[in-house]
Amino acid sequence: MIAAIRSEWIKLSTITVTWVLALLAVLFPIVVTVLTAAFAEDMSPTGLAEVISGTTIVAAMLLGVVASIGITNEFSHGTIRPTFAAMPDRWRPLLAKPVVQIVIATVLTTVIVVVSYVVGGAIATDPTSLDDGAGAALVGVVLLAIGLTVLGYGLGLLLRNSAATICLLLLWPLIAEGLIAGLLSVAGAEGAVKLLPYSAGFNMAIVDPDPDSFGRLGGGLYFFAWVVAIAVFGLIRARRRDA
Repeated sequence: MIAAIRSEWIKLSTITVTWVLALLAVLFPIVVTVLTAAFAEDMSPTGLAEVISGTTIVAAMLLGVVASIGITNEFSHGTIRPTFAAMPDRWRPLLAKPVVQIVIATVLTTVIVVVSYVVGGAIATDPTSLDDGAGAALVGVVLLAIGLTVLGYGLGLLLRNSAATICLLLLWPLIAEGLIAGLLSVAGAEGAVKLLPYSAGFNMAIVDPDPDSFGRLGGGLYFFAWVVAIAVFGLIRARRRDA
């Protein structure tokens, strides 16, 4: 398994777009947070946490794109075939890839949150008085990044096409869920909005989650249930389908 993980790291780290997206994911929240802290007249630690979590959600989505590209490129360019030929059981290479991607997502988002909070806090306010809700949101955004990474991987296994996977991964939360939520509101079924997976998952990274939703813990568990289901289904399909 160690050899498979090492191999997946080499594959992922030699793709140029991986470095570009990872760099954007790291720089965007840090730069925005620092600029906001520098120009804000009075920013509380909770307000700083809201800026960090909001911008890091964008970084988490970019890391999900990295994960999706990492698997879809394998099928698009046929590089998965020699991998499966070398490891016929398929489980090792298929499981090694998300392990590497999860580690990368965890490390990068942790660095983003810590650097943004320390630097932004040093500029704007005293960072020692962070309340529980804000602290939970900063931890939650790291968990959200892990979930989106696994989701991007699972969707990539199912669709095997980079463009389709990225569109679904990004447009569903940005457009589709908003439209569905609007239609549900018009139909008088506002309570069903909490069943939308992204809306539930984003509660992990929000300082004050919507009281009508599943909440931070419930929303996170509901979101991860979707993520795990898609990833498992993708793994089963990938193991049975032709490469």
